[in-house]
This record gives sequence, C-alpha cells and structure tokens, in this order.
Amino acid sequence: MAQKARNPLAQGLGLAFQNLRDKMGGVSSSEIASSLGLAASHYRMIEAGSAILQPARAIKVVQTFEVIEFVPLCQVLVAIQILDSVKQSIDDMRTMADLIVEANPALSRVMSRLENVWDILGTAESSFVSRQILSEGIVKELEAFLTTEPVALSADQIDNFMTPTFENPISGQLYSKIGNILQGVAPFYLDIILQLVDNLKGITPRVTPEELAVWEAKHKSRISHIIGIVRRPEIIMDVDTFDYSFLWQENFRKMLIIHSEGPGSKKKTTHQMISDCLKKRYESERIKYTRELESFDIILNKKLVIEPGRFKPDEIDNMLRFRDMEMNNLWAYILDNGYVVLFVDNAVVGSEATNIYGTSLTYEETCQKLVTIKEMCDEIGFRL
Repeated sequence: MAQKARNPLAQGLGLAFQNLRDKMGGVSSSEIASSLGLAASHYRMIEAGSAILQPARAIKVVQTFEVIEFVPLCQVLVAIQILDSVKQSIDDMRTMADLIVEANPALSRVMSRLENVWDILGTAESSFVSRQILSEGIVKELEAFLTTEPVALSADQIDNFMTPTFENPISGQLYSKIGNILQGVAPFYLDIILQLVDNLKGITPRVTPEELAVWEAKHKSRISHIIGIVRRPEIIMDVDTFDYSFLWQENFRKMLIIHSEGPGSKKKTTHQMISDCLKKRYESERIKYTRELESFDIILNKKLVIEPGRFKPDEIDNMLRFRDMEMNNLWAYILDNGYVVLFVDNAVVGSEATNIYGTSLTYEETCQKLVTIKEMCDEIGFRL
C-alpha cells in the first residue's frame, strides 16, 4: 500500500467529528483536544484520519460531544483498530471489513458505503479520498450510527422488532419477538418487567405542545421525516414554540403537512405564510439563527411540503379521532432507523384554553393510524 493511504474508516470518523464540532457552534479543535486530554496537533491528526483514536478515550469523547452514544462509538473504534492491523494490504482491509460486518451487522450500513473507496485508496491523495468518503454518504451514516442508542437485539430481531415502521405499519411478529427476548431472563427480573409493563398500560402519557417541542429538539438529530395532519394550517405557524431548526439537520429529509381547511389569508399560500413567520422569528434572533438564514429559502422550498385541502373533511376527522375524542393535530415522527412515533393533540392557535391535551399513541393505535397515513401519502405521491 502507498504510504499516503489511510484507514478510510478512521478518515470517516475524523470527518464526522468535524461535522459534530461544527454543530456545537464552531467549537475549535483545540478546545475539543483539551477536553479529550490530547495535544491539539494530535487531535487535528485524528480529524484528518492520519492518527487513530484509542478506545481508552471513548468516555471523554461521549462527555465532550454529548450526542455520541458510548456503545456505537466503541464499536467504531474497535473496527478502526482491526482495519488498521491489516492496512499493509487494501485487499486484506476489504476482506476484514466484510468480516467485521458479519460479526457486527449493525455496522453494515457504514461499511457497505466503503465499496467505491477501496478502489481508489491505493492511488488517490488523502484529500481526494476524504471527498469520496463524503460523497458516498459514509460520514452521514457514521453520524447516525454514533448518535443512535443501540438496541440490544440480533440482526433478525432488529429487522422485525420495535415495529411499526412507515414502510411496515403492522407486524405480526412483535409478541413472538418479545417472548424470544424474555427467554433466559431470571424470573426475579421477569416479574419486575411484567409489573412495569402492567403499570405502564394504565398510564396514558400527557404531552403538551411545549413538551413535544422539547422532545423534538432533543431527538432532532434522529428524525428524518415529519408528517403532520392538521385541521387548520395556522397551527404550524406557531414558530414561538417550534422553531423548525430540525429542517437544517443533515439527516432530515422532508416535512409534509396535510390540512383540510384553507389558511386565514387569501393572498398568500400556507407555505408563504409559514415562511414569513419563521423568517421573522429568525431575523429577530439573527445571531442564534445565522446558519438557518443563510440557506432559508432553499431549505424551506426543498424540505417543507404543504398539501392543502385535497382530502375530504371526514377523512381528516377520522384521522384526528383519538378514542372518543376529536383532536386537531396528528404528528408522525419518522426516525433514522425507520421507527415511527405518533403524537396527537387538540391545540388550537390563539386559544386561551388551559386544558390542552396531547399524548403519544400506543402500539396498536400507531399501527392503525400509520396504515391510513401511508395511504394518504401514496395518494398524493409523497415518498420518503
């Protein structure tokens, strides 16, 4: 192997660190190095992929970046060291990468994107390899992997458990999977688990719009799509509670809003109205939202889709019915791993009511709603 060739997974991790550092508000590499107990020059080499971060630093990395999860970070660091042990041969590294995926299928989405990188690794300059790593989406996959808390299941269980997903709203395998997982659990712990499940069944979570905004902000790095079905579009103009900054997350793809009634203004479309409200909010806090303002029109035109009045009122009414209550807004948050979390609430813009009710739907309710949401999306040609 040419001397200039570097471990591509180490390069990808370094680029991921750079991106996460930028998202922290432009924290300098020297500050990160200090937090990790490393010399600034050594940390810069890690970001460049020319030095390997030792697993002993994993806890400090998690403490420094906060959004990085400990277990997936350790998996990546070990994989880097394994690849580094055979870096004298690109073919050996390629073979070892396949073995790593066999041993840990959770890394398959990251490792599979190295396919085109192996072909140039022995001849291209490291800067060109870095650009290839970015263009192949390796950094994006690494960030998603590093910031997602792992599910302690086998590869097959990961594929079938924790459904519903958007693509597969209903799964008949949930209960058998739970049974498989609980096998081998000591009866002492199993009894505690069953008591907890029974107790949770009797508690319906209450989620106000403000609490939902907090949940959204906390998980925005994991959200790829949001689908909202609302009675009146004015509700999505509440930019004081929801600042829509998730639209600027690299992992976020589309937000679709379906509403049954027209906007209050006849002169502007709903898309124009929310754009005006949001830009006014950002302009009032320009320092905080500098990045968002720089690409404001491009992002909103690309990622925000409004679908007005195509569906009959009774179709919307049925979707917004929660048990025996009529609600006003339904929100489907689709996460990077495909799982879907549904919230429903009765919030109305301008209302002085203090009894606003919102909740997250149960497994069965989520399955039922997702079937109809998918049908609606298919009807308007919306694809994830």
